This record gives sequence, structure tokens and C-alpha cells, in this order.
Amino acid sequence: MRIKTLGVIGAMFLFAGTTAVAQKKKEVINDSNAPLHLLQPDYKVPYGVLSTEAVKADMDRVLRYLEDETHTRVVDKNTGKVITDYANMNADAQLERGAFRLASYEWGVTYSAMMAAAEATGDEAYMNYVRDRFNFLSEVAPHFQQVYDKYGTVDPQMKQILDPHALDDAGAVCAAMIKAQMKDPSLNLQPLIDNYINFILYKEYRLADGTFARTRPQHNTLWLDDMFMGIPPVAYYSKIAKDNQQKYVSESVKQVLQFADRMWIPEKKLFRHGWVEEMQDPPAFFWGRANGWALLTMSEILDVLPESHPQREKIMSLFKQHVQGLAALQSGEGFWHQLLDRNDSYLETSATAIYVYCIAHAINKGWIDALTYGPVANLGWHAVSTQINDKGQVDGTCVGTGMAFDPAFYYYRPINVYAAHGYGPVIWAGAEIINMLNHQHPKMNDSAVQFYNIEQMTPEPIFHAANPNNARDVVAGVSRKDESTPVVFLIGDSTVKCGQGKGENNMWGWGSFFADHFDADNITVENWALGGRSSRTYMTEGLWSKVLAGIKPNDFVIIDFGHNDGGPINTGRARASLRGTGDESETVIMERHGGPETVYTFGHYLRTYIRQAKAKGANVIVTSHTPANRWTEDRVNRCDQTYGKWSREVAEAEGVPFIDLNEIIAQKYENIGKDSTSTLFVDGVHNTKEGALINAECVVEGIKNLDCTKLSKYLID
Repeated sequence: MRIKTLGVIGAMFLFAGTTAVAQKKKEVINDSNAPLHLLQPDYKVPYGVLSTEAVKADMDRVLRYLEDETHTRVVDKNTGKVITDYANMNADAQLERGAFRLASYEWGVTYSAMMAAAEATGDEAYMNYVRDRFNFLSEVAPHFQQVYDKYGTVDPQMKQILDPHALDDAGAVCAAMIKAQMKDPSLNLQPLIDNYINFILYKEYRLADGTFARTRPQHNTLWLDDMFMGIPPVAYYSKIAKDNQQKYVSESVKQVLQFADRMWIPEKKLFRHGWVEEMQDPPAFFWGRANGWALLTMSEILDVLPESHPQREKIMSLFKQHVQGLAALQSGEGFWHQLLDRNDSYLETSATAIYVYCIAHAINKGWIDALTYGPVANLGWHAVSTQINDKGQVDGTCVGTGMAFDPAFYYYRPINVYAAHGYGPVIWAGAEIINMLNHQHPKMNDSAVQFYNIEQMTPEPIFHAANPNNARDVVAGVSRKDESTPVVFLIGDSTVKCGQGKGENNMWGWGSFFADHFDADNITVENWALGGRSSRTYMTEGLWSKVLAGIKPNDFVIIDFGHNDGGPINTGRARASLRGTGDESETVIMERHGGPETVYTFGHYLRTYIRQAKAKGANVIVTSHTPANRWTEDRVNRCDQTYGKWSREVAEAEGVPFIDLNEIIAQKYENIGKDSTSTLFVDGVHNTKEGALINAECVVEGIKNLDCTKLSKYLID
């Protein structure tokens, strides 16, 4: 069901509280045996688990509409004739007008959203949208500057870029340009970025303590909107600045906390829209979109802020509280209200989309719990999707809004499909929902959308949830499509699967991206690695028995251990194996429980995995472990005299293929260079997403170099 456009006044009250309360009368059912609890409710928006295909189809319609409505041409404003000779333009030259401006703050959001969509979907059309417009603006800007210098006047849309006079002119586009420049160094955006940053840091009006401020509608007014208009570009500039990068991080953190000191209302867990220095008791109107800008600002800052920053936890706590406050106010239709705490104000699209993005992003980053907030984001996208019409226009969005200190102003702000504020948030929300669906496990249970830590394979409409910590509930091989479809089982430590494998704290294992290289219709990959485990503890803690139970003939097992096999044998984490590949063993008393355990060599444990897997009919591949970010001058330190050497020796003795992953990756790092390689690590051992992607590619490279066509035939690259 799609919500029809009713015009400005009618649409304002489409979902007013009185209307939302009214329920369609149900037909009386006389059959006392009917399963009434499973009847389909009369939802006003779609309900159920989303699909990535449906989300992208909605996003694609918006993209196609925006491609048609945002042009990259210069025209004569009097004749409409297209100008291609930029060097000889006069004061009548202007950007060709479409439905939306190329350099407004709303379009800064749209550009950031398009880049996120390209990454989430793999569809380059989204990145091309950004690249085409940024290339165009960077090309024509110097020529419009000449016009401005010569005539003292210039196209107002270009003047926003050349001579910004407000944070609205500069901030969101600047942040998007920085992101684009980092993604595509061939873009020539640095002059525009520097011009924007110069205005934000040195020309924007501020309070005495340096907080971004305005002199309208009252002198020394804080607008919650300005958190987003001014702070993210400063934070992102720290990533590309050639001078003191810490200066920009510190400035962005200071701004967030100073805005919060005046705007945050703890008992509501919401931000007020406006604050005036001279007001003794400023009223608090909790405007939806402004709270979205605040939440989005904190999300952007947390993406940039180092984990070790002393104020990170304070901002994270504020972000989480804000999410709690907002989640409690979501309407039954999935939207949020124009004034968040006033249910008789209309339901608004742009704020809803921003919240959906931020909540889904926080889930994907591991900041908040998917079980709690996944259904919130899921329902929110269902609501947003009803406002994307067949043309790709986004309806239900409040137009540009100033500040007021009475409720009527907010209640009666018009909505319009040409309100540019809705488009970027919708694309951004869709992109992050796709990321969430690719990494989480939503499923309907007893007619409700639930999120689970592990995939629930039952087809039953009501079921008891499997416990990821209970061996009886977790079954290896559940991804197998049919008896003829093999499964690749990965076993190892955090370098293969870090946390739940969803990028918690920006740490990834290569196993999270390994499946992307295979034909999913004919083979599946199950990542059974677990952080902190060694060749010994993966077996003694019962993990291997779970995998072994699911192995069938013609499956594959890839073994990657070595990082955690050193250290104490019976104290502390007590995960070490004995060194070497021999048959030695040592019985020790375990500090943890006071009982005995016989500890074997690293080679012994590998032999056991190999022999037991082969006994089940599996094909086994052994790898040496990934190299750490440790160098001797310009050479990465290898493990070729310890665990890498022992892994090779056992593999050769047992007659199974061996991939010297340690060597392949080390060579790759050396080609990249020591400084660039450091960006691929979160710490000395664990990789960022970019590092894990490289490592996964190296495993695939190793498979291609093996005489192992049984597995390589399933590769798609």
C-alpha cells in the first residue's frame, strides 16, 4: 500500500493522532477454531522482513529521478542556450536549473548518501552520479570566479560555492566532497574543499565560546541544524589536512559538546530545536528533522573519532541516549512526528529516513543492539518506502524550516515532493538497511519481526529461538542448499572472523568477505572461526565438534591458526599449544578449574583437524596465518620459521594443499608500503575492512594457484 499525495493541508493531517487511533472494524468471525492470532492485521504500511532487492528497487527509482532533475550544464539565463566555452562566459551564465540545486546543503546529504549506496549495493551508478556532478562543479568553478571578479555578480547557485555566507552554503557539501576526494583521488576538489573549510573555521559567526551561531531570528541563536551544517566537515577535514589534524578533531568534538550543553534535554532524551542566549527560559520544541541532524552529526563524528579519543565515550553515550529517546517515539505507522513528542502533529518523511539511517548504521557498527533496534529500523524503512512514488519522488517531507517558539509554526509547515531534504536521507537509509540485512538475521516469529544473532532456519511461523552459545541449537552446514551443494567451512581465529563478523569496532576478519568470491547458487561459505581461539582451544572448547558434525562428503575445510598458539599453557587464557609438529605432549593443571589437561603440539592439533575432516569426506586446505603489522625496516616480519613453517610441514605430510597466506599478504603489504599498510590495521594484528578485503583476495589468489580445481571452479572472479 502506498500513501497517496493529498496536497499540503490534507497530507499534513494524513497520519494525525486522531486518524491513527481510528481502526478499521473487523468482520466478526464465527468459527471458534480459526487461528485468530495468525490473522493478517490491517497495517497502514507494509510489515514484515525487508528484502535487499525491494530496498534497492526503491532506491533506484529515486536515483533515476534525480539523474533527470539535476543537470550538469551551463546555460545563458536569457536564452537557455547551452554554454560550452566556459572561458568566455559573461554575467548571464548560470547553472541549468533542474528541480534541485547541485550545491545546496540538502544535496551535500544526497552526495554522501549516493557514495554510501554505491558501497552498499556495488552499483557504480550511484558513485557516477557524484563523480559527474563534482567533476562538473570543479571544472566550471574557476570560470565562474572570473565572472564574479569581472562583473561583481554571478549565478546565485555558484555564489554559494565561491563565496559562502552561511553554514548552509558550505558544510554538508564540503563533507561530501572530502569523502569523494578520499574515495576517488582523481577528483580535483581540494580548492573547493579548502574554500569551504576556510569559511566554516574562520568566517562563520560564533558565540563568545566559539560555538557556531546565528543572529536570526534572535541575536546569538543556536540552531540545532548547525550541528550538521558545520561539524562533520571539520571532523572529516582531519582525514586530509596537511597541518595539525588533531586541531580539526578537537574543534569538532568541542562543537558537539557545546551544542549539547545548551540543546540537550536529558529527561526527554531529545534536543530542542533552538536556543537563544538572551532568553531566560528557552522553550523546547523537538522538531523531527533537527533532531535528525543532531543524531546524524554524532554518527558522522563517531565514524571519524579515534577509538582512543578521551571524549569518544561521552559522545557515544549521548548518541545512544538519543536513539533510546527516539525509538520510544516511533509511531505505529513506522514514521516519526513533525514535533516528536506531539502525536497530533503530522508524520514526516525526512526525519524518519535520517533516523532509519543512523539506527541501522549504529547496528552495523556494533554501537547498539540489533535485537533491540533492528525492528525499529526495519519498520522505519517500510514507512519511508511508502513515500517513494512511481516517478522516484519522495513525498511527505517538510519544506525548509526556520525557527519559532510556538507550536503552530511547526504544525503547519507544508510538505512537498520538491522539498530537497528528503532525497539524501532516503538514499542513505536504504543503503544502510541493505548493509544491515546483509549482516543481520531478521525473521518473522509469531507474526512479529525479530532480529537474531544467528540465522533461524525453521520454516515454522512460531518457533523457539536457537541459542548461539548452545551446541545443540547451532548446526554446521545449515546454508547448504541441497545434498549436491558443498559447503566451505572456515575455522580459525579473529583474523578470520572478528567478533560476530560484522565489523564491530571497525575490526574485520577475511572470512567475512570470502563468500563474495564464490558462486552462491552452487556453493556456500560458513565462517566458523572465533576470536581468541588457538589450534588447541578451538578443539577443547567444542567448536570443532560442531563443525565436524555438519561436514558431508565433498565439503571443504580451510584451516587458519597460529596467532594465538603462544603464551601460557595453563594460566591466564591458557590457550598455547606446544611448539612444533611432533608427538610430544604435556599434562598440566589448569589454573582456571584446577583439573588436568594434556596439551599437544601445534602440529598435532592440525593433524587431528585434517584427518577427521578427511574421514568425513571433506577436502582440506591449510593456510599459514595472516602477518601482523610488524616490520624490520621495509620488510614485513614473516612466520616462516614457526607457525607458518609448521603449517606447511603438516599439510605436506598429510597430503593436503597449503596456501602460504602469510607470504602472499606480506608481499602485498610491501608493495603497498609501510605507511599505507598501517591504514589496513586497527591494531598490530586486527584488520580494518579494507585490510580484510585484501586478505580475502589473497586467500582466493592462493586457491587459484593450487592444483585444487574442485574448489576453484566455484570462484566467480
